[in-house]
Amino acid sequence: MTTVNTGAPDVADEPTGQHAPATEARSANAARPARDGRIRRGIGMAAMIAVGVGAIGLGTGVSPAAAERAPAHAGWDGSRYWFKDSQGQWRWTSHYSVYLARTGGAESSSKSTSKSSSAASSTSSSKSSNGGIKQGWDGSRYWFKNSKGEWRWTSHYDVYLQRTGGSSGGSSSSGSSGGASSGSVAADRNVEAAVQYALAQLGKPFRTAGNGPDGYDCSGLVQQSFRRGGIALPRVANDQYAATTPIKASQLRRGDLLFWSPNGTARGIQHVAIYLGNNQYVEAARPGTRIRISSISKGYYPAFMGRP
Repeated sequence: MTTVNTGAPDVADEPTGQHAPATEARSANAARPARDGRIRRGIGMAAMIAVGVGAIGLGTGVSPAAAERAPAHAGWDGSRYWFKDSQGQWRWTSHYSVYLARTGGAESSSKSTSKSSSAASSTSSSKSSNGGIKQGWDGSRYWFKNSKGEWRWTSHYDVYLQRTGGSSGGSSSSGSSGGASSGSVAADRNVEAAVQYALAQLGKPFRTAGNGPDGYDCSGLVQQSFRRGGIALPRVANDQYAATTPIKASQLRRGDLLFWSPNGTARGIQHVAIYLGNNQYVEAARPGTRIRISSISKGYYPAFMGRP
């Protein structure tokens, strides 16, 4: 009798307790590897289909948060400069010179300006409603035009005064509503010296009761910074507030002091920082951290503000 392998279970393959002829046994043994091969190929095809389905699911399940939204308009958005390339696709850069180059603006060489590494860490820029630059302080640097009418910037107030002939040309610090008066130029220069000293300490460790130069606590950083500007302040945060002129948030400008109090009282002040403008401040926060630039937030809003 000849056995035909149809792929279904064969009665001859099941043990019956009887001895089959030698030829039928050989046929059954030959059919078994063929059927096993088809089963393995079927399992392989099923696995490939499953992998394909999984890959498709992964592709369609990517969160839309992984892609950046297109900006509302070209120019500065608070953290970067946006522009369209030659194909009409949105691109961005954090470098103003690159932005000018991509948008056909004037060159942005700053050979005539002084740049500090601390100011370079700030990513803010002042833009008017039409996307232009305004002379004066923008929250991270001073802008002015050179003799050729090209925009230049510096992080040093004294350099800015030299380039502009001693005119503030606008607000000398972010947050103030008007320009600095002629009588306040010297005071502004002293405050800026304090700010620059504090920024030069970025990255140094917090040290309890630290007065520098290798580490500071919050009030130590403030006291030592303003000492470089010729302004004497007490050593402890609540005493520093008592030595300042209290101001409102709407009056904040660069170089003002921010104070935090857990119980909301002046006596309970436990932390102080130097306001930089553009909602940012430099601070020695707490043990285990390094001197850094932070942003004012609703969850950690200063209870008091003062002007040295």
